Amino acid sequence: MTCWKSINVTKELGYNRLVILSTLLGITTFMFMYVPFSIIYQGVTIEAPSIYIVLSSLILLPVLHKLAHAIPLLFTDKEFQFRWSFKYRYFPMLKIKMKSSLSKRTSILTMVAPSLFITLPLMLALVGFPMYFPILILCLALNIGVSLPDWIALAYFTKAPKNSVIEKSRENYDILIKSP
Repeated sequence: MTCWKSINVTKELGYNRLVILSTLLGITTFMFMYVPFSIIYQGVTIEAPSIYIVLSSLILLPVLHKLAHAIPLLFTDKEFQFRWSFKYRYFPMLKIKMKSSLSKRTSILTMVAPSLFITLPLMLALVGFPMYFPILILCLALNIGVSLPDWIALAYFTKAPKNSVIEKSRENYDILIKSP
């Protein structure tokens, strides 16, 4: 196997720039979603859940995002492990460690999975539960902001050769092709 491209989104963009871009994407998403929904739901009485529910949903959303990456892996025969840790003693962190490489199609599905399994249900919840639309839009914007590195890696995956294999190392994605 020959390495076609090695991708490290954090290294290519820089950690600070990636955080700024993700934050700006989340804020922009919140603004562009909040204004139309506040106009559409003018007559709806907004119900505010307790602050503990809001904070726990905002803290657990990145973990759910990472778990959504694992959903397509459940339908393959590939082995993977979850590694739990806590950042600053209160924020749960989850890492998925792959035992082998993935096909291009499976890698694309794992990158798109959080958008399918978190963003789409939140958008449907906006329609079904208009009384909670500010909180739902906040969670939606957070998930979209967290998804930015996934979308950047997804752009590289879609440009990869058809029969390529994608391997995840500690910080890199290596796109491998069969050598002639």
